[in-house]
Amino acid sequence: MKRDELFLAINGVDDCLIAGCASYSAKNKVVKLKGMNRGIVAVACLCMVLILSGTAYAAWKYLSAKDVASKIGDTKLTEAFDKQGDWAGGETQSCGGYDIAMIGLISGKELSDHLVTSDGQVVSDNTYAVVGISKTDGSAMPDVSSDSYGENDFLVSPYIQGYNPSKYNIFTLAAGGYFAVVEDGIQYRIMEVENIEAFADREIYLGVSDGSFYNSDAYIYDNATGKISRNEKYDGVNALFVLPIDPSKADKRAADAIIEKVENPIEEDIQDLPSDKEVETFMSKLTVDNIDNYATPVESTRKNVKPDKDGYISYDYVMPNGTSSSGFWNIEDMFPDGKIGMSENFSYSSSENGIKDLVIETYTLNKDGTVTCVVYVPKNH
Repeated sequence: MKRDELFLAINGVDDCLIAGCASYSAKNKVVKLKGMNRGIVAVACLCMVLILSGTAYAAWKYLSAKDVASKIGDTKLTEAFDKQGDWAGGETQSCGGYDIAMIGLISGKELSDHLVTSDGQVVSDNTYAVVGISKTDGSAMPDVSSDSYGENDFLVSPYIQGYNPSKYNIFTLAAGGYFAVVEDGIQYRIMEVENIEAFADREIYLGVSDGSFYNSDAYIYDNATGKISRNEKYDGVNALFVLPIDPSKADKRAADAIIEKVENPIEEDIQDLPSDKEVETFMSKLTVDNIDNYATPVESTRKNVKPDKDGYISYDYVMPNGTSSSGFWNIEDMFPDGKIGMSENFSYSSSENGIKDLVIETYTLNKDGTVTCVVYVPKNH
């Protein structure tokens, strides 16, 4: 997805928002971890809305997939859902005070008026899933234009059996994004990713969890079978639907191509600016011992995170200016010698404004096995 397509607006559609996920922001540049050669995939996203829940059954009270597509002003997708219809099961899951309805699912080429690009190519063969989110107590979801909209963040994402969901999700699958609209107190979400029917020879899921990024506490990934399930002990939102995709749609070549893109992402070809050299010069002099002399920690971004059973760590934060970011990596890559203390590997991102917009992620391994993550910003800038 192009960075300047991170957020789009549909002219003439009230109370409607389209959000996509891409690298940091329209002008920002995401840089690989300093001193790191492998195992790191950084995905940043400026997300504005999300909500959800999961596991019970309620009276059907939601719009059809066709009507939802019409509400967000997508003529092609409206016609596609009109021909195919809605989710046959009409399934609703409830948890965390929300009812989540699986309304529609469709895959194919040129199905939407709003196609995006990834790695410089238009992604025209996509999967769209429609969900409805309502509060279990019957109170209305806030309109997208209200100040309270988005106060509680949630993530709607596909997951694939056999592939770690902390790595394979809406952030790494091309064209990942969503459309959202609120109608009669119910929020409707159309999630979009590249066509995942290629993996139809295995289970494919749609998860809805609390937080803006993948929550490893919400789901259980079975290393032996590759299956993903809800963590029944999790006290929060963790809806999970198994998508009814025809196994005959499986395409190993297409699946392998998707895997290759996730495992070996193509770096964006961004022309170096004078500000880039300024940032590189600044970063080159930073060490574990002197970082506090040159930069200041942003305490609101400080988090203690715990590796999942596969050794992966997810970290997300929101800067005081509202910019949000997320990344995930393997603890062995970050701390190859297992040494307690701050890792010598820093990750950083900047914009054309250079040091003025520079953010530096740091990671400190604690004795209990957790990692303290915190963002630093340069002093006197």
